[in-house]
Amino acid sequence: MDLISILATVILVTTIGTMVVGVGAYAAFKLRDKRKPNKSRGDATMGAMGLQEPVFLRPYTPPLTAESAVKTDAF
Repeated sequence: MDLISILATVILVTTIGTMVVGVGAYAAFKLRDKRKPNKSRGDATMGAMGLQEPVFLRPYTPPLTAESAVKTDAF
Protein backbone atom coordinates (compact mmCIF):
# COMPACT_ATOMS: atom_id res chain seq x y z
CA MET A 1 0.00 0.00 0.00
CA ASP A 2 1.18 3.45 -0.70
CA LEU A 3 0.94 6.41 1.62
CA ILE A 4 -2.12 7.96 -0.05
CA SER A 5 -4.30 4.88 0.40
CA ILE A 6 -3.21 4.50 4.05
CA LEU A 7 -4.10 8.12 4.82
CA ALA A 8 -7.41 7.80 2.95
CA THR A 9 -8.27 4.72 5.01
CA VAL A 10 -7.40 6.50 8.26
CA ILE A 11 -9.57 9.48 7.31
CA LEU A 12 -12.47 7.20 6.33
CA VAL A 13 -12.30 5.18 9.56
CA THR A 14 -12.05 8.37 11.65
CA THR A 15 -15.05 9.90 9.88
CA ILE A 16 -17.19 6.78 10.33
CA GLY A 17 -16.16 6.52 13.99
CA THR A 18 -17.06 10.15 14.59
CA MET A 19 -20.48 9.63 13.03
CA VAL A 20 -21.13 6.53 15.19
CA VAL A 21 -20.11 8.37 18.36
CA GLY A 22 -22.32 11.33 17.39
CA VAL A 23 -25.37 9.13 16.82
CA GLY A 24 -24.72 7.35 20.13
CA ALA A 25 -24.41 10.65 21.99
CA TYR A 26 -27.65 11.90 20.44
CA ALA A 27 -29.46 8.69 21.44
CA ALA A 28 -28.12 8.98 25.00
CA PHE A 29 -29.25 12.62 25.12
CA LYS A 30 -32.76 11.71 23.97
CA LEU A 31 -33.00 8.88 26.52
CA ARG A 32 -31.88 11.23 29.28
CA ASP A 33 -34.30 13.91 28.11
CA LYS A 34 -37.26 11.51 28.32
CA ARG A 35 -36.72 10.78 32.01
CA LYS A 36 -39.20 12.54 34.22
CA PRO A 37 -37.73 14.46 37.14
CA ASN A 38 -38.79 13.48 40.63
CA LYS A 39 -37.96 14.63 44.13
CA SER A 40 -35.27 12.01 44.68
CA ARG A 41 -33.32 13.40 41.71
CA GLY A 42 -33.40 16.89 43.15
CA ASP A 43 -30.33 19.02 43.49
CA ALA A 44 -28.88 20.53 46.65
CA THR A 45 -29.12 23.96 45.03
CA MET A 46 -32.89 23.76 44.56
CA GLY A 47 -34.95 25.99 46.79
CA ALA A 48 -38.44 25.38 48.12
CA MET A 49 -40.05 26.44 44.84
CA GLY A 50 -37.71 24.31 42.70
CA LEU A 51 -35.67 27.26 41.48
CA GLN A 52 -31.94 26.86 41.26
CA GLU A 53 -29.83 29.48 42.91
CA PRO A 54 -26.08 29.90 42.49
CA VAL A 55 -24.09 28.40 45.33
CA PHE A 56 -20.60 29.80 44.90
CA LEU A 57 -20.88 32.48 42.22
CA ARG A 58 -22.19 36.03 42.35
CA PRO A 59 -23.22 37.87 39.19
CA TYR A 60 -20.65 40.48 38.21
CA THR A 61 -21.92 44.01 37.92
CA PRO A 62 -19.33 46.57 36.89
CA PRO A 63 -19.06 49.64 39.10
CA LEU A 64 -20.88 52.71 37.86
CA THR A 65 -18.48 55.52 37.04
CA ALA A 66 -19.15 59.06 35.90
CA GLU A 67 -17.91 58.27 32.37
CA SER A 68 -20.18 55.27 31.93
CA ALA A 69 -23.15 57.24 33.31
CA VAL A 70 -22.56 59.97 30.71
CA LYS A 71 -22.29 57.38 27.92
CA THR A 72 -25.54 55.67 28.87
CA ASP A 73 -27.38 59.00 29.08
CA ALA A 74 -26.28 59.90 25.54
CA PHE A 75 -28.26 57.05 24.01
